Amino acid sequence: MEPIIVVEDLQVAYGDKVVLDGINLSVEPGEVFVILGGSGSGKTTLLRNLVGLMRPQAGRILIDGRDFTSMSAAERMDIRRTMGMCFQGSALLGSLSVADNVALPLREHTKLEESTIDIMTRIKLELVGLGGFEDYLPSELSGGMRKRAGIARAMAMDPKVIFYDEPSAGLDPIVAAGLDELIRTMQSTFNLTSVVVTHEMESVRIIADRVCVLHQGRVAGIGSLDELERSDHQYIQQFFARRPDDPGTADADYARSLTNID
Repeated sequence: MEPIIVVEDLQVAYGDKVVLDGINLSVEPGEVFVILGGSGSGKTTLLRNLVGLMRPQAGRILIDGRDFTSMSAAERMDIRRTMGMCFQGSALLGSLSVADNVALPLREHTKLEESTIDIMTRIKLELVGLGGFEDYLPSELSGGMRKRAGIARAMAMDPKVIFYDEPSAGLDPIVAAGLDELIRTMQSTFNLTSVVVTHEMESVRIIADRVCVLHQGRVAGIGSLDELERSDHQYIQQFFARRPDDPGTADADYARSLTNID
């Protein structure tokens, strides 16, 4: 089976600052692929390129074998309809009910009858455990519930791939574990491909099929968690062991991080 996403020699820069330097990776259909790395490693920039919010300076991204980076705007929009995006802050519209937030992509991008949209919306909210909360405003939900509502909206168009930006950020361990379980359940139930950007190692251990570790804009390693834990790459060993930098290099690393863009 061919990969659903292929990244070839991707290079991204902000002005003279190179943030991603020669990224190569592939994502298989139906897997949970985690992008891991420290602050300033380039993982958020990589995610923005994968969903088409940025264009790279060099290299390309293939989605289902089609070159996503060189498409026209109309072609890119067509591809985006096969993707779902779950933002770090959920990005729900505060003036709309939970149901209206989830229904928004269907109203914007389909010609479905309102009765059909209502049924599909309720199904998605039931899927994420929010049945009965259709009429609530985002402000009336807990942080974990807002995350689940964001996932329901990302699932509204029945995407092939769903992207998550730090899904567990700001959640307590119990709520975060429930979200990890939801990601895994959707993957197994719908054979959904998931790309997850995170730095939460506990979540990685639960959800990941394969992990890509970024360091200073380059791929330090790709593989299963077991494979990476046996890696002899110095940064991967340090990251997984939660080992701080040596005091003599910490100040220099901190100074570099101030000019880095994630």
